[in-house]
Amino acid sequence: MSIVSRLGLRSVVVRRVVTVLAALTAAAGLASAPSAIAAPGPSMPVEFDLSRYQPVNPATFRSLAYADNGRSFFTTGRWVCQIGPGYRYAGCAGRPATAPPNATGAVIADDQQGPWWARTDQTYRFGSKSGFRPPLLGVGKRVTIEGVTCTVPRRDTVACRTGERALIFTPAWHKFFFPSWDTLGPGNNAVDHSANPAPQYLPPRLQYWNQLPATPPAPK
Repeated sequence: MSIVSRLGLRSVVVRRVVTVLAALTAAAGLASAPSAIAAPGPSMPVEFDLSRYQPVNPATFRSLAYADNGRSFFTTGRWVCQIGPGYRYAGCAGRPATAPPNATGAVIADDQQGPWWARTDQTYRFGSKSGFRPPLLGVGKRVTIEGVTCTVPRRDTVACRTGERALIFTPAWHKFFFPSWDTLGPGNNAVDHSANPAPQYLPPRLQYWNQLPATPPAPK
């Protein structure tokens, strides 16, 4: 066998060895890769992304009247909301299209219950008892009072959150947020919130998560 023939044979053998090693390396990589990519957690809804909103002085919205018991009030033009009298109490009056026919608004109580629909056959009262006129919270603004942050993303939208609970009102739909444990299931015979509309009535970005993400942290 000539030198050229021997070199050609060696070249073929080397190429085959390299090919086999590459295949084994690729197979090992596939074997060690995770079988599935973990689903991402909830992202912060734009209604609660504080970087989008300019803070305003909370003192403007507080009623000093004894009858209002330390509550604060604001209007967006369409919705009227109130905060207090306790820490992380909030509610907004009004009825989105997806609300029950007898709803007068929704309430979050102490970050422990809600959002609940307040109804016409109940004694819950929205608005100032003293006649305090709620100032306007304008589009693109946010206010934080007693552990509650409310924003006005658009002229017809209002959003308020406490720690793990929140509500968004628009004329066409509502969205409620609540802790993951606050869901009817085995060993749990109570749910401390009202229901969300069917997913098809919500924007795609809000159809799959009922919990707020851990960051940014809840308002103080």
